[in-house]
Amino acid sequence: WADEASLRFLSHLARRIADLPALLVLATRPATGDRPGQLRVALSGATATTIVLGPLSDPAVDALVRQALPGEPDDAFVSACARATGGNPFLLAEALVALRHQDVRPVAGEVARLEALQVDTISKAVLARVTRLGQPALRLARAVAVLGPVAELRWVAQLAELSEADAAEAADALVREAILLPVRPLEFVHPLVRRALYTDLQPARGALAHKRAAVILAAGQVPAAHLAPHLIAAEPAGDPWAVSVLRAAAADALDRGAPEPAVTCLQRALAEPPDPDCRGDILVDLGRGLTMLNRCDEALAVLQAALELATEPALRVDITLDLESLFARTGRFIDAFDTFRHVSDIAAGDDEELARRVHISMALRGLTTMKPLPDLLAPLERALPRLQPDVDTDRLAIATLAYAGAVTGDRSSREVAELARFATAGPLPAHDSWVLVNLAAAALGMSSRDPEGLALIDRGIDRARARGDLPGYAYLATIRSHQALYAGRLAEAEADARAAVDANEEVHADGSLAAAVLVDALVDRGELGAAQQVLTEQQLTTTSELNWTIGHFIVMARGRLRVQQQRFQEALVDLHTCGEKLTAAGYTNPAFAHWRSEAAIAHLALGDTTAAEDLVAEELDRARTFGAPRALGIALRTQGLVIGGQPGLDLLRQAATMLAPSTAAVEYARALVDFGAALRRRGDRHEARGPLRDGLDRATRCGAGALARRAHDELLATGARPRRARRTGAQSLTAAEHRVAHHAAAGRTNAQIAQALFVTVRTVEVHLTSVYRKLGIASRQQLPGALDE
Repeated sequence: WADEASLRFLSHLARRIADLPALLVLATRPATGDRPGQLRVALSGATATTIVLGPLSDPAVDALVRQALPGEPDDAFVSACARATGGNPFLLAEALVALRHQDVRPVAGEVARLEALQVDTISKAVLARVTRLGQPALRLARAVAVLGPVAELRWVAQLAELSEADAAEAADALVREAILLPVRPLEFVHPLVRRALYTDLQPARGALAHKRAAVILAAGQVPAAHLAPHLIAAEPAGDPWAVSVLRAAAADALDRGAPEPAVTCLQRALAEPPDPDCRGDILVDLGRGLTMLNRCDEALAVLQAALELATEPALRVDITLDLESLFARTGRFIDAFDTFRHVSDIAAGDDEELARRVHISMALRGLTTMKPLPDLLAPLERALPRLQPDVDTDRLAIATLAYAGAVTGDRSSREVAELARFATAGPLPAHDSWVLVNLAAAALGMSSRDPEGLALIDRGIDRARARGDLPGYAYLATIRSHQALYAGRLAEAEADARAAVDANEEVHADGSLAAAVLVDALVDRGELGAAQQVLTEQQLTTTSELNWTIGHFIVMARGRLRVQQQRFQEALVDLHTCGEKLTAAGYTNPAFAHWRSEAAIAHLALGDTTAAEDLVAEELDRARTFGAPRALGIALRTQGLVIGGQPGLDLLRQAATMLAPSTAAVEYARALVDFGAALRRRGDRHEARGPLRDGLDRATRCGAGALARRAHDELLATGARPRRARRTGAQSLTAAEHRVAHHAAAGRTNAQIAQALFVTVRTVEVHLTSVYRKLGIASRQQLPGALDE
């Protein structure tokens, strides 16, 4: 009988208690439909033992027959009992009670009496037993059947219209007859007993009983969640009180993360029907509940109806933003942007904060859907001098301007970083903090302020962990992996990206951005086969729709992989498709996507030096304007490779000098190796060894395997004898081991690490055992020094 929210909880729980001294026992009754199948799906990935209860054996049936009926039972009679009841213990017990009342003897001649004993017949026999106890017992039993799990004797007595003394006497009689259990609240011995009594009520009479039950329970201060099932079963009557109770129950369900019962309550509230002045609010809540259930088409229809009824400006803005998000979520980006026409008058009105919310949302959707930005950003630019860092709406506006300035290159990297810091100086907002973290951290990363960006993302991840917010964790882990990639921390980037891919799968969210970052990290690590496998598994090998930002990350990552696979023509299709769309939308800053440099390398490999020179010249000009060391270093290095000769060598030297003080560790290593290789090709083998050795060391420490192998081969070509790559030490740690080791070095316990990374304690233990072996250490206390070394 588990609902979807319960199944999600069981799935999350079962994966995380595998290494704890805990036993999770789940029982399911035989049911129609595929509920057992759904339970198995929910527990996929967890080790589970299934125990299927078989029917009673013939000897067991024989023993029960001997207890219930006088005389020596015949084998034929016992077998007939087993067939008639399917070996179900409850049905057999009820059948034997019915047979005893009919003075049936357990002999072969009475077998024909058993053939008619089916479930419905047994249910009728139960009803007959209750009826024989008298009207008070029958009324009380029906009241228990209606009230369900809150059947306190006082409330049962009121519903049955009995005094408490008469109700107590009837309850005792029902216990003696094995209809009720001797417990409080009152409870039937089996669900089939309740069914027999409940179905005996006529539908209209049952509906009235449920409405009376709701009123009685409300007077007893029972929470709305227990009243709602009765009101759902009652006939609609235009009762404002019923509507208010159903809305309260829905709100409670949504707070508990259970949208299914919330939706049911709200749909029933609409059927009551409610007063016209609250119908719109109910539709809004229903639309949000349907959204949580991913029933997007239904949610859109409901919210559009709510928008037609809404007159209050703030509510119209809220509904419009919900609609806009839903359209975007379903890939209908044009419709998403068109929704803003509903609040265009508010955006131009006198309520500055409300108008700013609209403008921020329009700008964010424009950034997401690659709309031309100047008109969308103009209202926020005008408001910038008045924005305050202690107002959440203002902080989001500031972060939006920082991010927009970075992707377009319309602001310098210094200005972008200052805006991002200004927006995130205080505590993170209570709601939607991931949006603020995403924008500001990305702006800091593009500005080559990677440590600040990573620290900000870690603040957001800590908040998601504290709330148990797996979707928030999944998204922020994706952003963190991208930031770590900028910083050249490839093991971290891979570990975070893999964690984000897994988390997105668990919450059934789109993990394509995480997959794109994982591909980029694996390309830089030189694991081209693994990168191709990710593309294939995530179904990203074909052209993506480039009508939103994430699509460009996918196509860019695929293009980079194809360059390394020497599939240059295919790479150019991806890179130029990506670049044309970005340029049309104003996303021209190479710090956002250095597609020109990657395309220039592909053109150069195909002998088209003119195209390569044009692309890299434009990239270098834009990178100089923005002034971020990482983007500028990449452009200088690529132009050096394209131009060649002494001018190219000078550019490679400049690239290495530019990247040396930056945090872009892999790009610095790449510039050193390219510079050393150019010196070696010119014949300066002795001079080449310095940058090549430095590049080899840095590439190895970053985990950039392909670059390290290239540096090693170049050193051999100079006549040097470089040391072999180590199979132990920090460089040998896998991405997952690296992530676990850093948490342990920071002082976290195994349980804390497991919670932080959403894995099991056993997984942490396995990784740490491997870490200790590779680092040659024996204790946690030695970890920080070993990792630093």
